[in-house]
Amino acid sequence: MELCYLALWLPVKDPVEVLVLIGAGVIAYLLLAWLVWQGHSTPSASSQRSFVWLVIVLGVLFRLTLVPHGVVGSDDIYRYLWDGKVSAAGINPYVYPPVDPHLAHLAGNGLPQKVNNPEFRTVYPALAQLFFLLSHTLFGDSIAGLKFLLVCMDTLTMIFLLMFLRSKGSDVVPLIVYAWSPLPIVYFGLDGHVDALGIPFLIAALLLICTRRPVRGVFALGIGALAKLFPLLIVPFLFRSQDGRRRFLLPAIPVLMVAAGCMAYFDPSLGVIESLKTFGSRWEFNGSLFWIAYWITGTNEAAHIVCAIAIAGCVGCLTFLRLSFLERVFWGSVCFFLLSPVVHPWYLTWLAALLVIRWSTTVFVFLGLSNLANIVVYQYRASGQWVDQPYILLLEYVPVFVLLVLEMYRGDWLKPTIFRVADSERCEHH
Repeated sequence: MELCYLALWLPVKDPVEVLVLIGAGVIAYLLLAWLVWQGHSTPSASSQRSFVWLVIVLGVLFRLTLVPHGVVGSDDIYRYLWDGKVSAAGINPYVYPPVDPHLAHLAGNGLPQKVNNPEFRTVYPALAQLFFLLSHTLFGDSIAGLKFLLVCMDTLTMIFLLMFLRSKGSDVVPLIVYAWSPLPIVYFGLDGHVDALGIPFLIAALLLICTRRPVRGVFALGIGALAKLFPLLIVPFLFRSQDGRRRFLLPAIPVLMVAAGCMAYFDPSLGVIESLKTFGSRWEFNGSLFWIAYWITGTNEAAHIVCAIAIAGCVGCLTFLRLSFLERVFWGSVCFFLLSPVVHPWYLTWLAALLVIRWSTTVFVFLGLSNLANIVVYQYRASGQWVDQPYILLLEYVPVFVLLVLEMYRGDWLKPTIFRVADSERCEHH
């Protein structure tokens, strides 16, 4: 696997060659995961500590190998660098889009020319903005500096996952599922996505809630939502995990924290609302069920509304099903990504972390096949033309839905598991 990532430093120009190298890393990882699943790599009790060090150190090595490398599959990091630069100049990053003349004096080092969609204002929450500011303060406009900080946060995710497994008395082998997964390695170490900032707080929240520390857990959940809004998806599940006044108080805390973050960066023009509205009602990429909704409704906006209603319906159903809190979080996240109009592969790093504490063969295959979406992206990088490929969606999603149907038919989706270790309702509070 390390050789695959080192090979990206070769003078590779063709996007197909990049895909082949990353694909080789994925194949090596799948082989490793299969060996672990067969039990050939399970360490004895006496070697658990050495095994954990091996997993974490190599996981960090894989990421650091790619940190100095330029971004390949995404240019989101340039928006992060620009937001940090604007904040360092004492300007609210939500006030002006990158192309606004008021920010012309900040131009330099390829910014904001390399920022995608520069006509839109930033949509990243308050904690992400502070993180971008920290990166600019420490490393200026350095891409490698920002990616290094993201890798540090991703290392924290590994540590929290290890703590979760140990809190359940589980085998530590499942840590490999995330630590050596190509998804976080490539999308945090190589392309540098801000999801790495939010995931450790989500795992910390689950750890705290599942070990009877719900107050601290919901605060961790709120911090994660201040990095990226995805953790707010699981707020409704808190209503079923508490009794009395806590049933209403605890779910309100993450929402109020996000609201406080918005107030800290309040902009009277509320231009960021327009950016969020555009993203939520028009943008689409690599969605599965979204394309069926689009085919039925005939319009992009209507398909977005259908998917939003379907996501809300799934969350509502899971809230009232007799499942543990952890099960609701896991399957709620799966439903969200299967129904979302935009499913960039790095979005699935959240599922990659959850897979360590709740195994699903369907989701594991989903994470692997999601790399096929990069074909469209790399073709765009090579030709300058964005062309969606229906056959890629079929190759990516047909196996996923077939496995999901089989998993539901066998009832496996109702069996709460941590990899191969059963965990009956230990993560429930009543």
